Amino acid sequence: SNRSEVEQAQGRGLVVDTSAVSPPLRVRHGSVDGEKVREVVTSNRAELRSCYERALLDDPHLSGACTVRIVIAKDGTVGTAGIHGSTLHSLSMQRCVLQLVRKWRFQAPADGKPAAVDYPLTFRKEEHDAGL
Repeated sequence: SNRSEVEQAQGRGLVVDTSAVSPPLRVRHGSVDGEKVREVVTSNRAELRSCYERALLDDPHLSGACTVRIVIAKDGTVGTAGIHGSTLHSLSMQRCVLQLVRKWRFQAPADGKPAAVDYPLTFRKEEHDAGL
């Protein structure tokens, strides 16, 4: 399992914050449970981190936040996804994130109509290992 050690080493020190505490995720319209939405996003954190790892190869100092607007179709699939507001200066990374998001599956909205959610994601490198 040499490979998993390498992956751990790469992944160490890269933070993908999906807790969406500040600012919180916003259900713009429709009846979806924000907590369930957060569970789906958080379960895909490793994939999001791989987008970040790839983008860091081009720009080692890249960090920032972006808000993903997700329209959840009435069957729980993603109808559309877009970036609304971003301090991440990497179009390729934003594209990578959106490609992932479009494949996600959410709980179907309770009222059987599409729902829209604004979900903030933060990407940063841990700085505390600088002294090692």
